[in-house]
Amino acid sequence: MIIGKTPPKINDWQIRLIFSVRSLFIIVFSAFLFAPSAGWTSSDINFLENSYGEKNLVASRILVAYATRAGSTAEVADAIGKKLARKGVVVDVKPLKKVQSLNAYQAVVLGSAIRRGAVLPEMTDFVKTHKSELERLPVAYFIVCMILRDNTEENRKTAASYLDPLRAEVAGVDAGMFAGKLDYSKLNSVDAFVVKHIIGTPEGDLRDWQKINDWAENLSAKLIKF
Repeated sequence: MIIGKTPPKINDWQIRLIFSVRSLFIIVFSAFLFAPSAGWTSSDINFLENSYGEKNLVASRILVAYATRAGSTAEVADAIGKKLARKGVVVDVKPLKKVQSLNAYQAVVLGSAIRRGAVLPEMTDFVKTHKSELERLPVAYFIVCMILRDNTEENRKTAASYLDPLRAEVAGVDAGMFAGKLDYSKLNSVDAFVVKHIIGTPEGDLRDWQKINDWAENLSAKLIKF
């Protein structure tokens, strides 16, 4: 007969504690998954809105519109707008909610942050609402997401899949996928708790500005035929 150690007895209060922690985890994680993403915007985001190349003689005008939660996608959109304007066109950089019509534009670039494995809902809604207009224009997409902090083939495939709902509506001529920036202070408190303690995504600015600018440089020829 093999005599082993007797397992420690779990008291009732320990069982209650385990179930309390489990319940708290479920509540917090459910709030993260199912709370409306549009309501989780930090109040101090800088929604950039700029026009570049107004003195350029070329008549073509490009819209770079973005959806963001913490502001880093706005900064990426602005950098893309500046680079495109250097090709001799006029570029408007706007938050998506400020875009009322596409009539003035000969090409469109749409960018979104990624939350919970998806582009932001207002971006999907915008593409669906303006589908007929977008189908008549050259359209490019870009996303900014922390999964690309590790630039592996698997992560790139995952990131590319985030664009599938948009491409199903309007195929687009190109897509840029960039690592993002995470600042816990820019997130809703529940969002920050889940990202930090449950998902475990570290803070940091991993945006590769050279890659972003190179993509915009090559994109111009696909948007405008000079």
